[in-house]
Amino acid sequence: MDHRLASPQQAGSKLSVNAAALIGRETDAQALTALLSDPAVSLVTVTGPGGVGKTSLASHVARTLTPAFRDGVCMVLLAPLRPDTPAETEVARALGLRDSTSRDVLPRVLSRLERAHLLLLLDNAEHLPQTGPFVSALLDVVENVRVLVTSRTPLGLSREQEFALGALPVPRLGGTFQEVQTAASVQLFQRRAKAVKRDFEVRLDNAQAVAEICARLDGLPLAIELAAARVRVLPPAMMLGHLHSTLELLTGGPGDRPERQRSLRATLEWSEQLLEPEQRRLLWTLGVFAQGASLASISAVAGLPAHVALEQLETLARHGLIRVMTGPDGDGRFDLLEIIREFALERLVQQGDGDSIHQRHARHFLSFAVKADADLWGARQHEVLSALEREHGNLRAALTWALQHDQNLALDLAAALGNFWSVHGHFAEGRQWLERALDGEGSAESRARALCAAGEMARMQGDHEQAERLLSASLTLARDHADVGGMAAALNLLGVLAHNAARPDEARAFLNEALPLWEVERRDLGRTSPLFNLGRLSLYWGEPHDAVEPLSRALAFWRTSGNTHGVAYALYSLGRALLDIGDTGQAQHLLRESLDLRRAIGDERGIIASQTALGLSAVMGGEFREALPLLSDALTRSVRLGHRRNIAESLEDYAAYAARAGSAAQAVRWCAAARNLRAMIGAPAAPLDERQVAVTLSRARQSLGGAAYEREMRAGTLLDLDAAIQDALSLRVPAAPGVQSGPSTFRLSPRELEVLRLLAEGRSNREVAQKLTLSEKTVARHVENVFNKLGVHSRASAVAIAIREGLV
Repeated sequence: MDHRLASPQQAGSKLSVNAAALIGRETDAQALTALLSDPAVSLVTVTGPGGVGKTSLASHVARTLTPAFRDGVCMVLLAPLRPDTPAETEVARALGLRDSTSRDVLPRVLSRLERAHLLLLLDNAEHLPQTGPFVSALLDVVENVRVLVTSRTPLGLSREQEFALGALPVPRLGGTFQEVQTAASVQLFQRRAKAVKRDFEVRLDNAQAVAEICARLDGLPLAIELAAARVRVLPPAMMLGHLHSTLELLTGGPGDRPERQRSLRATLEWSEQLLEPEQRRLLWTLGVFAQGASLASISAVAGLPAHVALEQLETLARHGLIRVMTGPDGDGRFDLLEIIREFALERLVQQGDGDSIHQRHARHFLSFAVKADADLWGARQHEVLSALEREHGNLRAALTWALQHDQNLALDLAAALGNFWSVHGHFAEGRQWLERALDGEGSAESRARALCAAGEMARMQGDHEQAERLLSASLTLARDHADVGGMAAALNLLGVLAHNAARPDEARAFLNEALPLWEVERRDLGRTSPLFNLGRLSLYWGEPHDAVEPLSRALAFWRTSGNTHGVAYALYSLGRALLDIGDTGQAQHLLRESLDLRRAIGDERGIIASQTALGLSAVMGGEFREALPLLSDALTRSVRLGHRRNIAESLEDYAAYAARAGSAAQAVRWCAAARNLRAMIGAPAAPLDERQVAVTLSRARQSLGGAAYEREMRAGTLLDLDAAIQDALSLRVPAAPGVQSGPSTFRLSPRELEVLRLLAEGRSNREVAQKLTLSEKTVARHVENVFNKLGVHSRASAVAIAIREGLV
């Protein structure tokens, strides 16, 4: 298995370095690089006050060390997380482990990093008390992972090497002009001042004023940069007068704050004093936004016309108080440095406006979420999902405030976000928000929707018992309030749940009850509908021919509504049906179209399904080199997503590959491991999948013989799931696989092979129909397909080829 992780440009956050902030840090950078290069050192924590430059230094050193680590550097930004959030949750996301339950995220992260060779950079850890236990657990199991942490305080671990970062050297007051010029703090001031006033230079007539400014700011890089940005309007001598009064005001401030933090606060307060009153109010208002905001959102929450808000934002940008970025859509996005955001929030509370601004922020993003949810299944699907992901930080902030101050709003917002969390794989986080919101008050409609969304995410995580409780509660609430749409949605998902739990009769009953309710409004339920699920039920638990008509109708409905997710699901399911019927060419066409759509909209689970189906089709055709990349990527994505049923299906597909490519022993072990996993999560294989597994195991038994087959089956039963996954991902295409005899040679589907074996036993069409619980008409169609593919016109000829080629 290739244990390399994503490159530094892919894993975690990109390593950006502020060149100006590295001025005067050359010695520190060399010392930190040497420390991290020492084999005896596994953990280094860069400590120091806020604004001292911990992140800049750590990013610079990490970039320098990237070539020394096989898997590069993974930088994880912890500042946006709530204090009760486990650090491993964000580490999992940075590593590409899309989501998982709260119980298994730590084991999955540890498993992912156990054999890795990388530098893990955890930035801004001081507010997360669980960072220390996570790092301790990590260092217990890894050998080649170095951990670099930035924090205002050390983690307090025995293996920790603290790297205390102090302020930049400041010139001696009254020192020579050369001493002032060469001081690192003065060089930083000049570099930043020239960025806003290109003709600025430290000269004899201003050198002492600059030196005193740097000294008054304690050499803190952030404070110096903020002060230097004011050179645009204030020469150093005038600036010194403003700074002096502010520092005097804060002398002897709260004793529980470090002295340098009080100095930085002075710098921020002084920067605030340079603003007009309306600009200050906007700065404070920006504190409620998390991870930036668009002009439209800022205008709405601040209660300002867009052109006025833009003018004030430009002023704040010139003062160096906000960062201006370009979003993926090309629009401007405005953000605060975290330390300035903290200052702004504090000011907001002091002014008595905290609750009112937070409420406007929460109501704004509730409106945004409700509108986005209404558009989620339409033609703007990709655009809407991208916007929701971009505003996820603000949506979290709104939920956090609403849960404490407005429970009705919290439930409405959580319900509106359910589809987004489900589609983008935020299962664990979404369930946590929904369950917290359901603990409070709220409307019956929102409660029913939230219960439905939480139940769907529990189902996707394999928690079938909790899913059934949540969905049943949603159905009861919808019935009590005569909510036809709510009843249809809950019954539909209960049908899907029964399908997954191998209860097809129960699933059909739920779906048949849901269908007429759904037909009343024909409301788009997203990736699923009773009509579509009845087709899937026939596909997996009945006869693929019977699935084509309802799936085609569902496809037409979703094409008309512009629901790309629905179209992709219908195309995939139709492709699976045609693949089982034996129409391989059309099946592959539909499956490729579904894969293209799913890649375009970022449907991770959908990509997995389409890839496994295409990979299986290639396996059946003996196209091993085409099949393996599809199967490998599908299994890798399944592991990252933590979707255990997909993992079981992927292992079964790998087994099909192995059985046909000369690795019969592995095929048996992987089938056994998949069976164990299905039993553990309560997701037995449907007949469609059982037929595939039966063909795989039949070929493997013929290749191995009875004794060896049983031995491998026992070995697979005892095989650890992680070991099975690693084993599968290490599979390589045979050097010269050649053309294999068997179903792949003649492109027989699993169902056709099943019919052929019964014909070889001398059974009539009626007996075959009774054995397989099919109609005689359907059996006759399968027999005709078998004859056509084998190129024969009689049962005797078909059986002769089957015996000769080892098909029976």
